[in-house]
Order: sequence, then structure tokens, then C-alpha cells
Amino acid sequence: MNIGFIGCGKMAAKMAEVVKKLDGFILYACAARDINNANDFKKAHSFKVAYGNYLDLINDKNIDLIYISNVTKAHKETMLECIKHNKNVLCEKPFCVDSNEAKEVVKEAKKHKVFLAEAIWTRYMDSSKKINEIINSGVIGNVYSILANIGYAINKIPRMLDINGGGVLLDCGVYPINFALMSINKKVTDIDAKFIYTKSGVDEEDYINLSFRDNVHASIYNSMRSNIDCSGYIYGDKGYIKVDHVNHPHIIEIYSNDRPPKLIDKIMYDENISGYEYEWIEIKKLIEEGKKESISMPLNETIYVMELLDKIKEKAKN
Repeated sequence: MNIGFIGCGKMAAKMAEVVKKLDGFILYACAARDINNANDFKKAHSFKVAYGNYLDLINDKNIDLIYISNVTKAHKETMLECIKHNKNVLCEKPFCVDSNEAKEVVKEAKKHKVFLAEAIWTRYMDSSKKINEIINSGVIGNVYSILANIGYAINKIPRMLDINGGGVLLDCGVYPINFALMSINKKVTDIDAKFIYTKSGVDEEDYINLSFRDNVHASIYNSMRSNIDCSGYIYGDKGYIKVDHVNHPHIIEIYSNDRPPKLIDKIMYDENISGYEYEWIEIKKLIEEGKKESISMPLNETIYVMELLDKIKEKAKN
């Protein structure tokens, strides 16, 4: 499968090194708005072709799937252009700036009958499936509360301060929110949110409380002011699960409801595996089977998350 990369930044560099090691993929072409950047990226990651604009790559008939990792505010137009040219698309998170953009892109993908998926890696990871297995086993009982945090010292990066597509919610907050949604598997019934804003007007800190049916709640904290503990906790009435990192779990611990709690089991994941492999393996399989969306992150779930982000942003304004 020939892969085209639109965007030649840090995220693309990480992904190129992952794809390079996987069977069945060819790093065929990369594109940046500056041909010099594209050529440098091509040489660094062993692509066959470099383009100085996105449209030339999109028009390349040799490409089977386009991976998009340019800035968030450009995702919608880039995806629409790919779809118009009947190209399969894997787009980096956040999928779009808001749910209206996401709905427009999904509608066009279905119209043109091309594959489309959001590249939010935690949805595809084996660790996420393992967490659900633990919950469904009943070992921690009925889940009633989620605590999840994420934070990095990234508030000096220009794209994070961009009023159109910047802010910690879209860039980082999608991870604890998806962590909660995957663990609870219920629709949100109520939202309470407070944001601390930068001078540019984007959210720098988020305090979010989500309520679900059956008196289940999730408390989420996002920050781009400093590097923080990014752990997640899933509490049940018979015990709890601790995940060392909601963005990239390496350790999952299960604790009993004893006082003090006792460690029942610990699952360790190989730190030599990047975690991005899972999405590429799934998507290749689905495209070859003629499917048009992901199983791990179906398009209706991408839209639901985008709608939830819109509601959180609106709630924080009030």
C-alpha cells in the first residue's frame, strides 16, 4: 500500500518511522508547502517522491492512502480535497476545528465512497481493548467514576495559541475525554466546564465534569502550562483500575476494594512498541476488505466527540 503524507512536521516524522517498519506499506510521497521542507523530509524518512504543494500529492495516482498531519485549521479543506480526488484518508486528531466541519467531511466521504478515519491512536491500542475487557469482567464492579488528567508545557508553541484550532482541549483534552467515553460506554447527559484562557483567547487549562446515565461521572483536567501526571483512574464499586498514562498506557493496574486496596493484577505493555502500529494495521486490513471507516473509531463516534468538544467549549463560556 503506497502512503502519501500531507504535512512534514514532528507528528509526521514519528508516524513515518512507524510505517517504515510495518509490512505491506510503502512510504511513497510526502508534501509540504515548502519544497525544501518536503525534500528534507523525503531524505530523512526514505520517501520516494516529494511535493512542494498538497494538490500535486493528492493528484498522484500511485497513492492508496493519504495521512494528514498539517495544522488542525487546515484539516477540513485538506480532507475535502483528498476526498474529491477519491483518495482514502487517515487524518490526525483533532479531526476538525468543530463538529460542523467534521459532519461536512464525513458527508463527502460517504458520497464519494472513500475510506475515512481519525488517527486518534488510543482508540486503536490493544491496551484500550484490555481496559474494556477488565471492566466487562466485573472484577471492579459497576463503574461510577473516572478521573483523568493530561498536561504538557506547550503554551509557547504558536499553533497552540492560534484562536482557530489551538488550545489545550482540541490538542490534548481529546485523550482524557476519549478515555472516559471508552471506559463508560454511555452518552453524556450533562456538562460542567471552566477554562482558563491565554491572552490570545485559547484555553490553557480545562476543568471538565461530565455526567452520564445511572449517576456515573468523569472529572477531567487538561493543561498546557506544565508537564503533569497524565494518569487515569476508573472506579468501580468492587475496586478500581489505574492507568499510568491516558495518552499512551504502558501499565494497567487492577486494585481490590479492600482497605487499603490490594493490587490484584498488573498488565505491562512493551515500551519498544510505539503504539501507532495498531491504527495502521487495522486501517490497511479494512481498506483491503473494501470497508469505508474504522472499527475502533467509527465516523459517528468521531462526530460525537467533536459535538461534545463544541458543547464543552460553549459551556465554559457561560
